[in-house]
Amino acid sequence: MLNITSGCQLLLASAVLATMLLPTSTSAGQAVTIATWNFNNLHSVVGEPLRSRAPTREHSDYAVLRHYVERLAADVIALQEVNGPKAGRRVFPAARYDLYFSGREKWDRATGRDSDRIYIGFAVRQGVFDSVNVRDYRALGVEHAQSRTVRWGLDLTVTKNGKTLRLLAVHLKSGCFTYRLDEPRGQACQTLSKQLAPLEEWIDARARENVPFAVLGDFNRALDVHGNRDHLWASIDDGEPGGLDLWRLPFRTESLCWKDTIHHHRHPIDFIVFDQ
Repeated sequence: MLNITSGCQLLLASAVLATMLLPTSTSAGQAVTIATWNFNNLHSVVGEPLRSRAPTREHSDYAVLRHYVERLAADVIALQEVNGPKAGRRVFPAARYDLYFSGREKWDRATGRDSDRIYIGFAVRQGVFDSVNVRDYRALGVEHAQSRTVRWGLDLTVTKNGKTLRLLAVHLKSGCFTYRLDEPRGQACQTLSKQLAPLEEWIDARARENVPFAVLGDFNRALDVHGNRDHLWASIDDGEPGGLDLWRLPFRTESLCWKDTIHHHRHPIDFIVFDQ
């Protein structure tokens, strides 16, 4: 079971929130609140943009973001567009949340590789789970242009009272929000189409394990435009393995982020996807 709310946070940072019930011997189950939050180029340096056209944030802006962390009150938050642990700590207090980031962040810093400097991660509330394990899902980091690989996925496994939940944080290739993926044109669509297979493989593996799971993050795909006929959605929600029946949230809900402004985008691109 999932309950969902979504909203838009300050400075073009958007979040989607849901509550999952892990199966137990009782009908009530165990509630785990999960969320996905794109922070729009969250930098650790006050008053300095992370990169070109990124917002500049002051101390008051970080304070507002911390306020929204409290309002979310989520047990697990998938993070996108955060410049690593130092930036994450601007928003998530060390006394309450553990932070886990994609190994691509350390790899970029160690190798000096030219990158967009934005990374995915998880913030996990302390004291909620009996165990937390995280590992990179590098298969999503397919080659884009000039032999540059795109963002990896981050695979989180948490246990609570003997029950397991698997979560995959994603930030898929941008720039192909509604165009064809079966015969992709342009580098962005060609790259996103290459991410479909590893994304489907992760979902299918979890379905075969019969373990509760969700894929959450920035899909960079306006799935509601074409609905179930969207090439990305049709690829992952194909009924295989037998019995797999995916759902996504939000579903056919207009985004409220920056409504009635030039920044408004009607169709959301951030989702939580799970097996019904």
